[in-house]
Parts: sequence; structure tokens; C-alpha cells
Amino acid sequence: MRKICISKGWNLSAPGYSGPVDLPNDYSVTLPRNRNVPGGADNGFFPNGTGTYTKELFLSSPSRHCILDIDGAYMCTTVEFNGHKMVMHPHGYTPMLIDLTEYAGFDKANDLVITTDAVQPSTRWYSGAGIYRDVYLWTGGDIRIEPWDKFVFSPALDTVKAVYELSADRTADVVIFAEIRDEDTVILSQKQPVHVTANQKTKVEFTFSVSDVKHWDTENPYLYTMHTEIYEKDCVIDSDDTKFGIRTISVDAENGLLLNGKSIKLRGGCIHHDHGVLGAADFPAACRRKLTRLKDTGFNALRIAHNPPSLTLLEMCDEMGIIVMDEAFDCWRQVKGGELNYHKWFDEWWERDISYMVLRDRNHPCVFSYSIGNEIPESYGTADGDELSEKLALEIKKYDTTRPVTSATWQMGDAETWAERTEKYFAPLDMCGYNYIFQRYESDHELYPSRVIWGSETHALKFYDSWNAVLRNAHVIGDFTWTAYDNLGEAGTGRALWARDGRIDGITLADYPWRSCYQGDLDLCGYRRPQSYFREAVWIGGKEPRIFTTHPEHYGEEYTGTAWHWYDVLDTWTFDEKYLGKPVPCEVYTDADEIVWYCNGKELGKSIPEKAIARFDIPYEKGEISVHAYKNGKLCGTSSLHTVGKAATVKVEAESTSLKADNRDLCYFDITVTDENGDRIPDAAHELQCLVEGGTLMGIFSGDPCNEDAYGSDTCHAFQGRALAIIRTNTPGEIKVTVRSLSLTAGFATVIAE
Repeated sequence: MRKICISKGWNLSAPGYSGPVDLPNDYSVTLPRNRNVPGGADNGFFPNGTGTYTKELFLSSPSRHCILDIDGAYMCTTVEFNGHKMVMHPHGYTPMLIDLTEYAGFDKANDLVITTDAVQPSTRWYSGAGIYRDVYLWTGGDIRIEPWDKFVFSPALDTVKAVYELSADRTADVVIFAEIRDEDTVILSQKQPVHVTANQKTKVEFTFSVSDVKHWDTENPYLYTMHTEIYEKDCVIDSDDTKFGIRTISVDAENGLLLNGKSIKLRGGCIHHDHGVLGAADFPAACRRKLTRLKDTGFNALRIAHNPPSLTLLEMCDEMGIIVMDEAFDCWRQVKGGELNYHKWFDEWWERDISYMVLRDRNHPCVFSYSIGNEIPESYGTADGDELSEKLALEIKKYDTTRPVTSATWQMGDAETWAERTEKYFAPLDMCGYNYIFQRYESDHELYPSRVIWGSETHALKFYDSWNAVLRNAHVIGDFTWTAYDNLGEAGTGRALWARDGRIDGITLADYPWRSCYQGDLDLCGYRRPQSYFREAVWIGGKEPRIFTTHPEHYGEEYTGTAWHWYDVLDTWTFDEKYLGKPVPCEVYTDADEIVWYCNGKELGKSIPEKAIARFDIPYEKGEISVHAYKNGKLCGTSSLHTVGKAATVKVEAESTSLKADNRDLCYFDITVTDENGDRIPDAAHELQCLVEGGTLMGIFSGDPCNEDAYGSDTCHAFQGRALAIIRTNTPGEIKVTVRSLSLTAGFATVIAE
């Protein structure tokens, strides 16, 4: 069938807006936040509401079969077509296919109405509202390959299988032709005669033996295309193109994870689906930027928490070589994440939602495993939980037996009985996800020697130990930090306090105006936080020994947090005059053996890193501090920080030189508050205003997890001297972005829209 994106040209009626809109769209993120909204801190204090999208859909007569493909909408999505109610889809993250053929009018406009009801409380993180992913239309004839009725995979490194189910509205004899393409070159082809029967699906299989294979892996993610055509009387009546990678995966307790027969440990991170000021709207440019930054900082795997990802993300992970853990649910029957969460619909919908996830995602080489759920309350020793674990695992394997099935749990209740209570829950699964209990890796291996474990969630503060537990245990295949990228909602669960402001004992949600969780290695804007450099030093090594400091006003003061926090450090050597001579706690993240410390060229002393952190107190004086890192007696890296001047200028830099003038592509602008020498002011929090000529401002925002800046406005406050603006346009030509602030010299940058 022919697939076209129909995300352009809709009309939307939703809280705060009525008018034309292109998809993807999140109508919640720009609404005024309020401490009293039903979703509360879980949803970042963003409002909810109902949105109605309408579109006239023109269908041409050759298209005798039409399927609507909605990749994601939040939530309780109702589809009406020419006045007929087609479906109410409760899950906010699974894709859906709706056959429009019965009520379609050809060679004329058809009325399509999609309504989303973003009910709250229904989530433990920011959900967004509306059709936040793309929408497609599939059209074809009366004999066709429907969207999810093909499965291309590699049972061996030199073998490719392609399995199809042909749909037919009439009985006929046809020929199906399949060929493997390496870019534009056909390397193998086969054909089969097939008898199809009206109103039935006919299964067809091809097996190819492939030589000189370019395999898919995390370093060289090579993709082929399976091109397929259906012929009747020498005429092509349907065709399909499916990208795929040739790769094998296996897991067992003795060898761990093997990708293409080679051992690999997963350097993983958990992410939610939002994109900061864009909310849940999954623009391809936003998705690619996030993935690129994660890959560049060392991640080779992502866990999509706690729902199936967008098709856009999967396609990009295929291209970039990022391994994906694909998760179905955050709750089953028991209430979790609010009284209006998915538990209300689980019994009626779980089988369908699993099929939607697996059938859409199984062709993607990046997808490594399917998860039946995260921290499911029924997993801790209930009979129905054990039974459901088996049912859900079997349901996944009904559609795909080539990938392991897993689930993530944590140590709820009595630690002494946890292994016994979860034994039957884990029994049907190929791998077991351990949230925050890396200390059990060895002891549980003694109890269950064939169990494969992955650290499905871990703390940044304990990463050195959790990662080394992965390295020394073959049966543990990787570590997934919570989280890799900061997200809206779960407000304040990564916060910490100095003693003067109180004490935090354990994880709790924060009050308004907290907006994000503040747990990520990267902040809301994608800028690296200190823990990102620590993680890179631990699991990759050989990097610049980055220096961070704690403000001298806190010297000797107690610091507490939720355990999902990081130390209160900043890459600065600039403090008030009153701190001259006062001790400044300094730390370096490194895999070196020894750090030599200097201030203004004078050697001050040496320190030995403990668990990848070297610490040293330096009396403050203006100028420069620097370090030399040594490993095995040899210099392996240097780094420095210097005192900066007063804030003078706003610096604006476009991250790309051009963008498409399609109202869909995005350009990001990095905004930095600098001194007269162009150095960032690390503690700058100036109010910034953004002016755009020739384009549309999608938003300006910072990584600050707790402020009252309004998304959708043209102002924000800098955070640690930085902010970010995002623009798009429909008009070719130059776009100029100017950012100004009182008492600072304004900065600008330009980009060309083509």
C-alpha cells in the first residue's frame, strides 16, 4: 500500500486555541500552569482538556482501500469518519490503524474528526495532550500488503526472512516478487505464485541467503531495503518498501548479550517522550537532536519509559545505531499514576495494544527487547500478576519470537522475601529488569543461575558501583540510568537541599512552580549536566578530566536529596570578592590514577580519584585553576576553569545553517550570556526576550526545572548562563533571531529556510 503523511492542514479546537494547525501538536504545553490542576506535580502542573482535530480528506478512485494510521495521541482518542464513529482508543502511546474503506467517498472530500481527551490524573510524568505524533494514510487496491502485515528479520547473519500476509477482497492468482536492495542496487530477488482468497489473509514467506553482508550494529548501523511487488497479469497492483538491518541478538546467563555473535554491554538510559518547550509534539528535528546528543555522550541504548515510542524515534535509532528497549505498560489492573490511568481499560485492551506495539515495531533492527511493564504492582507476589506475566509474554511471542521479553521491577516490600515473591512473575520472561537493586546481581545469580538481568533503572549517584557490577557479571547485560534526558513532569524528584533550606529524605514530588524532574544527564535543553561527564569518565574513559566546584558559601554544610539528585556543582571559578581566601570544594571526573591541582600556575597538591571522582579544596583567588591527569604514570589529560567577568552580551548561535521551509523542520538557537570576552557566565539568570523575523518562534526556554516562565511566550530566564530558542517557517528566505536582555548587548543569528 502507498503511505503518505497527512499531518498538514488540520483545524483544532482545544483549550486556549481554535484555528489551523499542523501535526504533531501538543495543545497542553503552552497553557498557563496551575498548582491546582488535576494532573498535579506528576504532570508538571500543566492543564488537561479535550481537543478536536478536523480535516477534509480527499480520496481518489483508484484507491479502493484506505487505512488511517495514527502513531500516537493522548488519550482516549475517538475517530469519526463521515459521521461514523470508528474507534475509541484509550492508550495514550500505542499506534492505531483504522480502516476507513467502508465509509469512504472517492473522488470527493471526506470529513475526518479526531478527538483526544487528555484526562487527568492519568500519568506519572508529563503526558501532553492531542495528536502529538504524525498521522498517515495508507491507500491500496483490492489485493494488498497492509501496513503491519510484513515481517523482515535475520535468523542468522547470512540469512534474511520476509513473511507477508496478503489481504484480498476477491479471489485471484497473483505473483509476489521480493528483492533485497543495497541502496539502489538489487542484490537478491525471488518470486512466488500465490492464490489469494476473498476476505482472507494469505501467508507468503521468502528466505534469502546473503553473502558479503554489511551487518547492523551500534557502530555501523547498515540498513537494506526489502522491496516487494504484487503482480496480476504482468501489472503491478501493490508494492511495499521496508527498511531492515541484518543482525542477530541472543541472551543467556553464561555469555550475556551477543549482538552479531559479539559480546556487548548496554550503556543505557531511560527517557520519556517530551521535548521541553515543545511538549510531547514529536517533531523529527527535535527527536533527532535528542538522540544525537545522547549518542554523542556515550549512550548506545535507550529504554523508552514507560510506553511504546514514536515511529520517528525507531527509524532514527535504526539509522544511528541505538538499541531500544520497547515497553508496553506502566500499569495493569491496579491503580497507578492516577485514578484515570490505563488500569481502567487494561482488561479490554491489553491484547490489542501489545499487538499494535509489536506489529509496528518488529521490523526495526534497533528494537532489542519488549517489556510487558514497569514496576507493575501485580508483580510482587500476586497470583494474577504471575498469570498475567505469562499471558503477556506469550502474546508478544505470538507476533515476534526473535526478541527477548522482559519486565522491570524494584524491591517493593521485604527484601528477604522479594526473590521468592517475584520468582513466578519472572519465570516466563527471557530477561529480568532490576530497578535500583544492583546489589542483588550476584546473590540472585546464585539463586537463579540461568537468569539474565539488566539494570533497568539506576541512580547516577551510585553509577560507579552499578556499572562495575555490570562489568564483572556476564549475566548482567547493561545499565540504564534514570534518566538520560530531563523531562517535564515528575516535578522535583531529582531535587536536593542544603541544610539551611531543609532536609530531604527519600523521593517525593515537589510543589509548584517545579516543572521537570531534574534527574537527567542532559537538561531540558539538551545541555550536559555534571553527572553526564562523570558517567562518560566511568563507562568510556580517556576523556577530558572535567572540573566542577561547589560554591564556597556551602563549605562544610550538609546536603541531602531524593537519591535521584546530583551534587550541587558547577563549572565555575567565579565567586564574590568576600570569598577570597575561602576554601572551595573542587572535584574532577576522570578514569585517571592521579590528579595534580594548580592555581594560577602554582602546584597545590595531588589527589587520588575514588570511584572516578578526585576531590581537592582550593582557597579562592581570581584567575585559573587547572589539573593534570595521570594514568600509569603518564599524562593523559588536562583541564582548567578561569574567572570570568561581568555579564555583558547575549550570544546567539544557530545549530544548523539551514532548514526546510515546510512548517515542520526546526532550527535550534543556542543562547548564552557572556562577558566581554565571550566567556559564559555560569550563574547568569537574566530575563531574555526573543524576536524572530521571517519565521515563527516555537518557544524559548532554559534548563531550569523550577520557575514560572510561560512556555509559548517570547521570554524566559537563563539558567546557568544558557537558554534555547526553536523556530520554524513556511516561507523560504533568511530568518533572523535576536535575543535581548536589559543592560546586555543583544545578540542575533541568521539561518536560511529553503
